[in-house]
Amino acid sequence: MTPMPSASLRLAVIQTAPVLRDVAGNARSIAQHARSAGADVALTPELSLTGYDLGDAVHDLARDFTRGRTFGQQELADLPGFVIVGGVETAPGGPFNSAAVLRGGRVHFRHRKLYLPTYGMFDEGRWFGRGSGLDVWTAPHGWRIGVLICEDFWHPGLLYALASRGLDALLVQAAAPGRGVWEAGEHSRFASADVWERLARTTAQLYGIYVALCNRTGVEGAITFAGGSLVAGPDGRVLARAPDAGEDVLLVEMSREALHSGQRPYHHARDDDVRLVVRELRRGLRDAS
Repeated sequence: MTPMPSASLRLAVIQTAPVLRDVAGNARSIAQHARSAGADVALTPELSLTGYDLGDAVHDLARDFTRGRTFGQQELADLPGFVIVGGVETAPGGPFNSAAVLRGGRVHFRHRKLYLPTYGMFDEGRWFGRGSGLDVWTAPHGWRIGVLICEDFWHPGLLYALASRGLDALLVQAAAPGRGVWEAGEHSRFASADVWERLARTTAQLYGIYVALCNRTGVEGAITFAGGSLVAGPDGRVLARAPDAGEDVLLVEMSREALHSGQRPYHHARDDDVRLVVRELRRGLRDAS
């Protein structure tokens, strides 16, 4: 039975700088931040347990993300709320770059990254298997939550597919590097931070939902990660933002009243014709073949 939605949900966005290949140490750091935040749900960055540039170590660092199974990372076993960690999942067709929703040492939900970037500095397709589907996590608080990982967020079809299922919040893990700089005196942030913010704010306002982006910070080799985690409300406003450098924790009380208020002027998803979209996509596939 689907639980009745609560009036609010307390979200913590935990921006960390994972230490490469130190799963136990990263888990202790996540647990400390999550315990201090005391939120219902805590979101961490992409590959927050392992670090990003893993190479052949993906096989050694893989964990079982099977729903209902014990996760095996003792540091995260006794947290009062849910925590969404990023790591390497061992499974047929993998390993996968996955997000796992944990509580009580068990996996309650997981998402496997669908789009693996293989351009520029990225070579994820070499190390990871590609996920094959989307689902929505209904938290015990009754909130319907979607989870995406970094590159997934840049594919509008995934956002539409999740929003069409009555989403309340979209939580995005990322390990996005900083790219470009603004002209001196105009901004102090990476130029790439602007497009991530615009994606989050536009998605939030378009569908009348909360959008939380948790991007990692720190340095691995020649890569400087951009930080800048944020939460956008259903009206498109940024409710909280972390700095580009350094660890930080954002706390946001997401309210159902704000969802209803944001959807009154912009509830385009209510009138969307999913069958029409599916029919036209099928026509496009036929025309392209």
